[in-house]
Amino acid sequence: MDETLCALDDLCDTIDCRQEKLEEYFDPESDEELAAKIISVKKRLAELGEAVVEPLTDYLDVASYGCIIAADLLGEIGSPVAIPALIDAIETDAEDLCEIASAALLKIGTPAVQPLIDRIGDRLDNPEINEYGHKIDIIYTLGTLSEIRDQRSFDFMVELLDRFEGDDYDYDLFDLAHLCTCFYDQHNPEIIPRMRAIAEEYRDVSGTFFNISAEAEDTIMRLGVYQVIRSEDWAIYGCCRICENYDRGEEMCLVSGDHEPRDNFCLECRPDDAFDCGICSPDSCNIFNLPSVDIDLKYHRNGEESVDRFRIMTDYHHDSGLISIGNDLMEFNIKFCTVDELIKLKEFLKGDGDYFSEGVRVFSHSSGEFDPVDTEDVGLVREGDYVAATYNSHELRLELVLDSAAIGTLIPVIDTQRFLLLCDSYRLLDEFYDMQEVASKIRGLMESHASKEETPESECDHEFELLKTHKKYTVYKCVKCGETKKELS
Repeated sequence: MDETLCALDDLCDTIDCRQEKLEEYFDPESDEELAAKIISVKKRLAELGEAVVEPLTDYLDVASYGCIIAADLLGEIGSPVAIPALIDAIETDAEDLCEIASAALLKIGTPAVQPLIDRIGDRLDNPEINEYGHKIDIIYTLGTLSEIRDQRSFDFMVELLDRFEGDDYDYDLFDLAHLCTCFYDQHNPEIIPRMRAIAEEYRDVSGTFFNISAEAEDTIMRLGVYQVIRSEDWAIYGCCRICENYDRGEEMCLVSGDHEPRDNFCLECRPDDAFDCGICSPDSCNIFNLPSVDIDLKYHRNGEESVDRFRIMTDYHHDSGLISIGNDLMEFNIKFCTVDELIKLKEFLKGDGDYFSEGVRVFSHSSGEFDPVDTEDVGLVREGDYVAATYNSHELRLELVLDSAAIGTLIPVIDTQRFLLLCDSYRLLDEFYDMQEVASKIRGLMESHASKEETPESECDHEFELLKTHKKYTVYKCVKCGETKKELS
């Protein structure tokens, strides 16, 4: 063991020395030689098991890359002995260490629940100041606890709600907003009525940089999505990040065993979470640009039968979505605005009813362009064991045959759009991409709040400094008035 720990010390000295010579952050794993050494040392240490746990906890107190390796290894070994030291680590201001120590505690799992509860309670009852002069808060510990699904975690978080909303507790509004967000990780729908009450109570609360009502409503929405996910057998064209067969840490598909970027689109995704476009969009994951699906279909045009490659595509504009099936000569598309409309379409394709026309339109190629055709004569008709998209008029007769294979391909596309609407991803993406609209909404809210409040005698010209970072938030605090603001990470 001593020899392996010496190898760890030598490795960390090399990494730290390299870091000191650079102005920017140095990622050791970007160097192939160093990455290979890290893997080798970690493997040797992991083989020592419980025997190396206590020596590794000593590395968590050292400002060295060794703390990152140690935290990761302690999670891999999974010994409860490491829990107190890992909780200490997640309370530091070292962001990388916080994240890896939190992940280690999640791997240890339920044995960490009570120690985390005890630490959070102690920080609230007996506040302490860290070496930087900031109060040690509960952001990281609460975030970690919330991700360990356990009745004790849930019950304690409910107690925190009671405490934060109590008349005798001078709480930071950010703590309440953060707690509302954390409830989603418990995946317990029992909290929904309480979240609704909080959303209503804090709907008009102003003067903060975060919106408690919005956080509560977001948790309600995501819990609703989770309930639907658990109640149905989904197979969608989705993002790897939310697929239950995806290892987020290793960015690897657990089915194929291949590396897949988390913003890659999986053609048979089985989701275990809601889309979070605010996270994926900065990484070039574009829900608007879902992959098209190509399929060979039989069609008739004015009685002449042919087979051609058709492309199934999806699109969205403002308040409605579109599923289109087309080639160079024709295009049938189905416009939708609600989840219910997509459910009806899916049920029809699976055998419910003989005719469907809601939102169905057809475009015919003429004069080098696609021209819309009278929608009154367009619909989906059941013909024995297949469905035909038809249009009939004196000038033009079109029929696109959707056999069982085509229907089997189309249903996951429908489910994808339904899932996006269910997750409210379109709204999130609109807010992300259309910053002018967002700015307008914010100004409107601020003006509305300002009209309800008395004009203050003087306003603080805030000077915000970084207070805390978290995987969900970054918190800033004004050095003049003490006001805090939150920004999504």
